[in-house]
Parts: sequence; C-alpha cells; structure tokens
Amino acid sequence: MTRPSRLDDHVVQDWTTAHPHWHVEDSHLVRYVRTTDYPSGARLIQAQVALAERLDHHPVVTFSYRRLRFELWTHDRDALTQLDLDYAEALDSIIENDFAEFVR
Repeated sequence: MTRPSRLDDHVVQDWTTAHPHWHVEDSHLVRYVRTTDYPSGARLIQAQVALAERLDHHPVVTFSYRRLRFELWTHDRDALTQLDLDYAEALDSIIENDFAEFVR
C-alpha cells in the first residue's frame, strides 16, 4: 500500500485553523476529549477501532478516567500526512454523531 507523502506546514496550519479541536504538538496532530464518565470514554475508544482498521492508521490513544488524548502522525513517514487529516475528520464525525451527549 502506498502511503501518502508529508504535508507542508502551511497545509497543516490551515487545516488546524479550520478544525479547532485539533492542534499540533511535537509535529503530531493532537485532540483532547473529556467525557461525562469513564464508560463513555471506553466506548469512544472502541468506536474508533473500526476506523483505525479501515484506514490502516492507528493513533496513540491515552485514556485516564474521563480524559482521552488522540495523537496522530504517519509513523512510517515520521510526519503528518493526508492520512492523519482523514482520520481526524472521521474521528470528529464519530464524536459529533455518536458521542455528542457524552463529550464536554
């Protein structure tokens, strides 16, 4: 499978401006999510598994009680690529459509 190439910094900056839940930390795309309770956070992690498998792109997810951190970068490119933006947009959609009542 051909992996996408590294995105230019201005592309990432424009994208994060349009997607305010996401920001760049140490060259990785990051979103923090706070849920109303622990089970909701666990369900959100499970819900994103199908997305990760479908895109063959697996984020680093940190889960602590009601707080989740999703960290994206294309590991084999050691950079942000279109694959990261695609995953982030799809995760946003999952959160907005299936978890809106559980996310603060």
